[in-house]
Amino acid sequence: IPVRDRPEQLGRLLTSLEGMAAVVVDDGSSNAAATKKMADRHHAVFIGSAVNVGPSSARNAGLAAANTPLIAFVDSDCVPTPGWLEPLLGHFDDPMVAAVAPRIVPAPVERPSPLSRYEEVNSSLDRGPAGGLVRPLSRIPYVPSAALVVRREVAVDRLFDPRLRGGEDVDLVWRLVDAGWDVRYEPSGIVEHQGPQTLAGFVSRRAFYGSTAAPLSARHPA
Repeated sequence: IPVRDRPEQLGRLLTSLEGMAAVVVDDGSSNAAATKKMADRHHAVFIGSAVNVGPSSARNAGLAAANTPLIAFVDSDCVPTPGWLEPLLGHFDDPMVAAVAPRIVPAPVERPSPLSRYEEVNSSLDRGPAGGLVRPLSRIPYVPSAALVVRREVAVDRLFDPRLRGGEDVDLVWRLVDAGWDVRYEPSGIVEHQGPQTLAGFVSRRAFYGSTAAPLSARHPA
């Protein structure tokens, strides 16, 4: 779980993961003590970084601390719903499956707004109700790393490219496919995501997503 300045959201996530071994990587929070306190409360392993290294490096640090054959990466602004994991795990019976992603939907809000209603039908993280293989230029060209289960053996020393501050999930999927692995999208597993709550935050986030196109194009010109 990579996290920066979100102790309360981290607490909600860790509560939903009760009973699972968790590694929390603090990515340069202004109050890392609050993150550590929350991790300790839920008996999660805590790894702290004095500076912000980005989500790729934070996830890689968590990966290095884990020793299970399957690892679930879940962002701190997400909350998995009950039963989310089981449909994903079944895909790993296929030895060629490297990663499986659940469906990520906007978290419900108490007072719907035009922004929340737009996100319900046009979320950039929601890959839709139909599952299948994830491949470039296909119906499901990528899946987000906000929630993603990965087979440990596909990572030699690192999984995500630390040079990428965004688009690292798309890059990962395309590299796995290039290497001959399968990546699958399983929408029967549901994870809720709390996105920006203001129009300014929403526009800033979408602009950031757009800025990842050029680095991805340089790495994957086809």
